[in-house]
Amino acid sequence: MPGVRTVFIGKQGIRPGWRFAIFIGLYLACGPLFDWFLPKIHFPDFAMNWSAMLLNEALDFALIAALTLIMCRIERSRYSSFGLAPAPGSGKLFGQGILWGVVPSIVILIPIWLAGGCSFHGLALAPGPLLEYAALWALAFLAVGFSEEFTFRGYALQTLAKGIGFWPAAVVMSAIFGFLHFLKPNDGWIDPLSVALYGVFWCFTLRRTGSLWFAIGFHAASDYTDMVVFAEPNSGNAGNGLPGHLLNVQFHGPDWLTGGPRGTEASLLVFAVLAALFYLFHKAYPKKQAKAEYASAAQ
Repeated sequence: MPGVRTVFIGKQGIRPGWRFAIFIGLYLACGPLFDWFLPKIHFPDFAMNWSAMLLNEALDFALIAALTLIMCRIERSRYSSFGLAPAPGSGKLFGQGILWGVVPSIVILIPIWLAGGCSFHGLALAPGPLLEYAALWALAFLAVGFSEEFTFRGYALQTLAKGIGFWPAAVVMSAIFGFLHFLKPNDGWIDPLSVALYGVFWCFTLRRTGSLWFAIGFHAASDYTDMVVFAEPNSGNAGNGLPGHLLNVQFHGPDWLTGGPRGTEASLLVFAVLAALFYLFHKAYPKKQAKAEYASAAQ
């Protein structure tokens, strides 16, 4: 029936909303399959240690990459149009993202330290193990950056953007990103909200740069600096620091200042940091024409 067909098919094939739904449906369908298969090969459950995090995040990234490839074949689009094209300048953007990710994690600790909310007590490990854990955790959080950015700001975001517009799609995907953090044990309202706003910021970097490389570098470096370098507690780890963290930092101020067991993402100071990030990134990366392969998703 022509009338019914137009609900699903437009001038450019399957409508964006249905492509988004197919992608999410395939992703959710893989959950029970993995629950059945992974224990048979003794694949580790997700845990807050470097090896389990690395393997699980790498698996998530591989799944999203495979599903994106499937959708590209269905709709006959280019895989490179979803943020990970190895274009000239990608390495530079990635490096800039790392720098931008490290600095806020340092800056937010300055007023906390000045207010007596934290104290520093030297290195947590001997030089040998410290270098080893520094490298291993770097790999794990690099996997986090690739996995979470490609999941929330890759195919899903850019396909939804073609249907409802970029910024509404950015809000939807970032809200989901924040809500998943809300589901962690003992989380309050500040952490999920700040995470959602970070998601919007990373969408902003995608909008301005036309790729995910800056966001991946920022995401990986920010989490690494918070949890590995400064040993911030995390509600996903029962309010404790990660094993193999690099510095001995003790947090003993009020939760509104330090974030308590949730880390500085749950400090009220994070909103000032986020406001500064949006402003400074807007100034440093002025609006310009997006790359041709991204232009349709960025409308």
